Amino acid sequence: MIDTEIKRIASPIITSKRLILRPFVNDDAAALFSWSSDVDVTRYLRFEAHDSLQESEKIIKRWVRDSENPPNFHWAIERRDDLRVIGSMGIEITSLHDNRGEIGYCLAKDVWNQGYATEALRTVLRFAFDIAGFHRLEACHSTQNPASGRVMEKAGMELEAGPLRHYYRSNLLGYQDVYMYVAFSDSFIDNGERISK
Repeated sequence: MIDTEIKRIASPIITSKRLILRPFVNDDAAALFSWSSDVDVTRYLRFEAHDSLQESEKIIKRWVRDSENPPNFHWAIERRDDLRVIGSMGIEITSLHDNRGEIGYCLAKDVWNQGYATEALRTVLRFAFDIAGFHRLEACHSTQNPASGRVMEKAGMELEAGPLRHYYRSNLLGYQDVYMYVAFSDSFIDNGERISK
């Protein structure tokens, strides 16, 4: 058995001022398809734009199945005011022993530049450090997508490395050089307030 502080939990409902982050359910397939089929949204991601609603349904079924085998962290990002699912965010555990993970996210294009990604990321970081037991969280963005780096920075993450050459492969654009941002449980500061250990 691996020695880890990461709790054996699946994505609980967590909230912020404008958002509800909750586990995906099968009925979210149309919402997922609405942004996962948009090449502007998926351009820098590690998956191709979805070609069909069935493809989105298949992904959600996998996420629902994965949630039955914690630890697992993947959320639908829902606006409080209209309950519209506008994006997704997840933490992939990269090392149980080191209590380390990588955060990824994507949001529908029509909600970009409204602070939702930053708010969701800040909420997930607080959860990951205060409740889930992570010590180090990483997030990377393509050097061609500086807006994602601004989200990470505004959420309280710090630039640690980069550009890292050919760090990951976008299905649309090929290998991407990236900047890596990090946050740590013993030093994470959210809006000027240290919130963890």
